[in-house]
Amino acid sequence: MDERQKLAAAIADPDLVRYFYLDLAAPDVLARLDALKVKLTESQDDVPFNAAVKGYFGAVDEGGDPWILKPASDPRELLYHRTCTFAYLLDHWMGTLAAPTTVFRIEGKLYRATKVVRKAMQISSYNYLDQPFIDILRADLVNRWLFFDEDRNPNNYLVIHNKANKPFVAAIDYDKADIASEAMKITGNPDKFGWFRTEKTRFLTLLRPDNFSGLSIDAFDARLKAMTAIPEGELKALAEAVVAGYCPDPAAYGALLAKNIASRRAYIDQYFRSMFKSASETKAECKETDYSMFGDSFMAKYKDKN
Repeated sequence: MDERQKLAAAIADPDLVRYFYLDLAAPDVLARLDALKVKLTESQDDVPFNAAVKGYFGAVDEGGDPWILKPASDPRELLYHRTCTFAYLLDHWMGTLAAPTTVFRIEGKLYRATKVVRKAMQISSYNYLDQPFIDILRADLVNRWLFFDEDRNPNNYLVIHNKANKPFVAAIDYDKADIASEAMKITGNPDKFGWFRTEKTRFLTLLRPDNFSGLSIDAFDARLKAMTAIPEGELKALAEAVVAGYCPDPAAYGALLAKNIASRRAYIDQYFRSMFKSASETKAECKETDYSMFGDSFMAKYKDKN
């Protein structure tokens, strides 16, 4: 069972599994999205306020599911939004709950599109430094680092509940992801866990580096393995399929995107595994630190008495 299937099993809600295509592998999701028939709606009831003020409007697909759309005509813009589709599909492949994102053609016109996450609340309505949210955000750092997505503010995460009222976090909005960059825009701090970013005014995660202290590699192992397990041939095939029809040479551009992801994931995997140790090693280090602090306290008390 891969991470997507594990997520579907954890959600244990057939309606949500269908809605987020968790019953489909990533290439099949792309085929589903590209085959969907979508029509514009007069009602704006399903358009979130933040999207409405940015010029998005409502649409509904053949299954009755709501989407928000915005016209897009510039070829470079359309190609960029299809690379955002690639990022979404990689999220999906790695078992990350995310809002489906793509480009639709309706009556000859092209639109960037995102599926509405229904019955959701922004994560800022919760204390996301508590469980289960903090563990989800910690693992999600891997994905955003992979996409060089430096615009992860609280508006980019929505909390939904399954039929058993268990909360899950859905990532939305890939508008600042950059998969085309061959340069490393985000690098790890070699001295202690943390990161250096190109875009200083944006956020890679809602968490500070100290929110990761004391963790073992177990907190990231499943996500790192899911990221590195995607075969390079399938990674390239998916990238090419995503950009086909949106650039002059989809084979070459798809190969570039796949190469960038392959290079970044190798770097991220190596960095995380160099910074975080096994649970047993982490526990032993914590004990040594505790004993050391006890010793320092004892020595200070002894000096005070003399």
